[in-house]
Amino acid sequence: MAAKTLGGVIARLVALLLMVLALGACAVNPVTGRTELMLVSEAQEIELGREAAPSMKWSFDGEYRDPELEAYLDAIVKTLWANSERPQLPLDFYVQNTSVPNAFALPGHLAITRGLLAELENEAQFVAIMGHETGHVMARHTAQRLSQATLMQLGLAAGGAALGGSGGDLFTQAGGIGGSLVLLKFGRDQELQADSLGVRYMAELGYDPYEALRAHERLQAAVEGYMRRTGTERKDSVLGALLSTHPREEVRLEEIRAMINTLPPYTLEGDGEHREIFLRMTKRLREINKNYFPYDRARKLYGDDKLAEAERALQEAIAGNPEQAPFYNLYGLIRLKEERYAEAARQFDMALSYDPGFQPAIFGSGAASYLRGDYRRALGDFEDSLRLYPGHLGSKLGAGASNFQLQRYGEAIPYLRDVAAAAPGHPEVHGMLGVCYEAVGDIRSAYNEYAAQVKVAPDNDFGRHAQQRLLVIAPILELPAR
Repeated sequence: MAAKTLGGVIARLVALLLMVLALGACAVNPVTGRTELMLVSEAQEIELGREAAPSMKWSFDGEYRDPELEAYLDAIVKTLWANSERPQLPLDFYVQNTSVPNAFALPGHLAITRGLLAELENEAQFVAIMGHETGHVMARHTAQRLSQATLMQLGLAAGGAALGGSGGDLFTQAGGIGGSLVLLKFGRDQELQADSLGVRYMAELGYDPYEALRAHERLQAAVEGYMRRTGTERKDSVLGALLSTHPREEVRLEEIRAMINTLPPYTLEGDGEHREIFLRMTKRLREINKNYFPYDRARKLYGDDKLAEAERALQEAIAGNPEQAPFYNLYGLIRLKEERYAEAARQFDMALSYDPGFQPAIFGSGAASYLRGDYRRALGDFEDSLRLYPGHLGSKLGAGASNFQLQRYGEAIPYLRDVAAAAPGHPEVHGMLGVCYEAVGDIRSAYNEYAAQVKVAPDNDFGRHAQQRLLVIAPILELPAR
């Protein structure tokens, strides 16, 4: 009997692996020319990049606005993109308005932060950074990571099948990876391949590839400077994680030198650096970047609940440059913590007067309206926020809670359901969902949500209501009361 069971398990595993091979296309990597198993098509890759792009943009204060600078940098990046292995891919490039020194790549999307751009010394260093990010896209590194994650899910499903479990939601789970695409980290070999592609692009376009070495040194210095200014601990920071996923700096620089030494003959365009025009075009950004130093301290102090100190640092930032939307947005957040909701609303309005499309302030305005009891206005703000950032969990919660307060229970359910799936430990969302489901006549779903509420937070108002409703609903469903 045991042999027969084992044979059945093996048969299921083999069938599952055959299904993977049938569903996954054997694609030729556009960089290496090698055939590799790829479970994500190019069209899917582009769509996943499109879905994840708002998260990449709004997780760090959106775009830095300077039309002249944007046009200058965009032209450089488009030339770089046109010289790559997949120039037919769409491209959206922008400067991210954060002091955190970093650069990002998604299929169809590239970004560099204000904090890193301000530390670069010439155009060649900018091309080195963006060439590296372009290399990630061209070598399909994101698709590779997604395929590996999907295979891992398949392995878990295979294990479930072997133990008699179900893998029916496998592709739902795998598809969910796209929502956090920006969080996928590249492996060491992928980082080095992106370095190799970056220096090759530089040489082909007439830039001095040795400036790639200086660009990495500038990145390292920028990270250390940011951490020092803000008192950020490496082990607890996004930047610490960034550095830990890259090869050790001294090893990496040696390997880049070796890559440059193996390049075919190349000709520099001018001096190969284009320092003068780069410094002229980025002069205003570098000045504004310094205005953000006290703002960065204020954000750290706000996160530590040192609100008076945060406000003093923020006043210093505003005195240096009173036209930055993030400054007033942080002021609004301070006022929300102080429960001064009318003043918070005024600060969010001030932020939006400088940048009408600033999503964090639109969300903040919704929060201030909700806390003042103006649920209809709050709902409008949360919906506007979601149009800019469809995956923003806070706006989904706000939209769901506003609809709940307005007794629009059916409209509240999709928002609250998304929040419950992403944050199952939230202390109120299951209770709200229970009320909503009961109001629309879905008693079984209401029972399940009330039960979840009692498990998560039985002692708040929603928890006590849930316990009462379970006693009423259980006999109707012929279930034991909880």
